[in-house]
Amino acid sequence: MVQMPPFIRKMVVGDLVDAKNVDSVCWADLLEKSYGIRASLPQRTDQNILAFLHTDPEGAFVAQDEHAGIVGTCFSHVWGNTGWVGPLSVLPTYQSRGIGKDLLKASLRYLEDEGCVDIGLETMPENTTNLGMYLKVGLRPEGLVLVLTKGLEKGELEEEPSGTLSVERLSDSDVRPQLMRQMKTIANSLRFGLDYSVEIELALRFSFGDTIIASSRGKVVGFSVVHTANRRENQSGASTKVLAVDPGLKESVLEPLVATAELMAADAGCAEITIPIPVLSRKALDSVFSRGYSISRSFERLMWIGSSGLNEQNCNLCSWSA
Repeated sequence: MVQMPPFIRKMVVGDLVDAKNVDSVCWADLLEKSYGIRASLPQRTDQNILAFLHTDPEGAFVAQDEHAGIVGTCFSHVWGNTGWVGPLSVLPTYQSRGIGKDLLKASLRYLEDEGCVDIGLETMPENTTNLGMYLKVGLRPEGLVLVLTKGLEKGELEEEPSGTLSVERLSDSDVRPQLMRQMKTIANSLRFGLDYSVEIELALRFSFGDTIIASSRGKVVGFSVVHTANRRENQSGASTKVLAVDPGLKESVLEPLVATAELMAADAGCAEITIPIPVLSRKALDSVFSRGYSISRSFERLMWIGSSGLNEQNCNLCSWSA
């Protein structure tokens, strides 16, 4: 009897338990093969997976084997005209069979159908197997994104002097619609059609964290989406998902946003915080290094179509890695 190869279908909420298992087994295997770290990896939280499904349910896919069940997963994310893929996971015993490639192609097709003109993903550059697969499919390297980490000691943190800037949390505001419109305008000015609204809303809806807003003379000039909730079970740590500054602004906005994010993370009991910065963003790198951050890992941004949005002029810090 000929065994049918795994087939790709859309993910449903009932796949949650299997999807979490595939993810933890896949990434634990990757850690052992790439870094010699042999340990079980905590599963993602239910909120983490459900957030992926909530934002783009038509772009979440599984690979299902007729006997073994779900053996692979892939998620898609739409930020206006920008779309990205991740995480993509395949059980070790089912790798090298083209399953990852099929999942990737399903996600790329979905993002194109959604009208995204900038489509890509991020992968660890030292993972030659995954990098090779992405290049063979047709993605092209665009630049390195560094993840910088800082340990947090609440008693040592201080608010950054911000001059004419005022800094507040979106959850504390009574004019959220107005602030959302202004943040959308900033994102669009950084890359035409870019929209971080879905990440801002997710942070509040799933209690991931909050969005910090910097305003000057009543106008939003920058914002940062900060996650303080665990991404995986029993793993404490905060992360800056997005940090965007109005490209037409001359005064410093980055430092007050970063300082407020550190305080917010410490208040939530997080032992550390991370922030993604493209290597091209020299001013942002210099600023964050001066605050005691160090590089913990790196990702290569790969593009399917369009532009990565990485450049040295704008402060548009974001992670395309889930």
